[in-house]
Amino acid sequence: MGPVTTQARDKARRRYIAERPAYEKLAKAVARQIQILSIKDQLGCNVTCRAKDVSSYVKKVIEKDLDDPWNEIYDMAGVRVIVRHSGDLDRAVRLIKENLSPIYTIDDRESETGEDQLRYPRLHFQVRASALPSDFGYGPDDERSCEIQVRTAAADLWAGMSHKFLYKPSGELPRNVRRSLYGLLALVEVYDREVERAVAELARLPDHLLNSIVDQAERIYYTFCATSYNLELSREILSVVLQAVDEGDRPQYGEILAEFADREHHRLAEIYQRYGPVTEVGAEGSFVLVGQPEGIAIFERLSTTPLRLADVWNSYLPEELLLEMRSLW
Repeated sequence: MGPVTTQARDKARRRYIAERPAYEKLAKAVARQIQILSIKDQLGCNVTCRAKDVSSYVKKVIEKDLDDPWNEIYDMAGVRVIVRHSGDLDRAVRLIKENLSPIYTIDDRESETGEDQLRYPRLHFQVRASALPSDFGYGPDDERSCEIQVRTAAADLWAGMSHKFLYKPSGELPRNVRRSLYGLLALVEVYDREVERAVAELARLPDHLLNSIVDQAERIYYTFCATSYNLELSREILSVVLQAVDEGDRPQYGEILAEFADREHHRLAEIYQRYGPVTEVGAEGSFVLVGQPEGIAIFERLSTTPLRLADVWNSYLPEELLLEMRSLW
């Protein structure tokens, strides 16, 4: 086909202006679902979203000279998942593939590259609105799609810096400047490799399980309220609560905790709304453990093994604290 006509471009522009709010809503929904899934999987990540700016959309239509501008641009809704290091990339890939059924995947990590070359490997997915759970309000025939980009924190820093200079330059860059920018990728590789090594070493520490449960409880806690807490108290109480969990289930307890919080979300939200740390009773010092992340784990064990929790608790902690939480649950 010949060049795209001005009329076709303008038709795509006007249609995108009209439908952009729907793509913004879709991006937020996909981001929210990934956040929910990452909490369950204990995947530490930062998730951002956006609908493409109208000006960026039009510029892409013109630069790509697409035959069908509306159906050949796939990033009108976009989500970015930033993981801590390269060792978490495969976890993010699994999470997206198992739960959002991508219609296509671009994974440059699998392509052959010479050891003497530096490049930025893309890791992109395209998912349809219909892949989201039904409570997001999208039907099985909704074909609108969202692009998901997955990067490490170091790669995201490099990409943010280089995007304008290398991919969308206002003028031709000198060769030595381009080489310097690509040379920074060597530092990205080193950074990711060393962080991954450090994380692996931390996983071998005796209190790794407790640390991971504290982190998971905090993530869930912050979905219900936005107040600080006593970290040492959390560690002390969660070390006791973990004793009320079967030894074989302890490595998966973070996932158990997330599933419980998701299942009982409305009940927990009501408790925090009525008795949380920012309420009148909470400010007076009542229900102190509701204002701590371990409160989620206490409620979970009260639902699952209340007698075992009481036996363990009374050996280490004041009984009245548990009775107070039991009265709420």
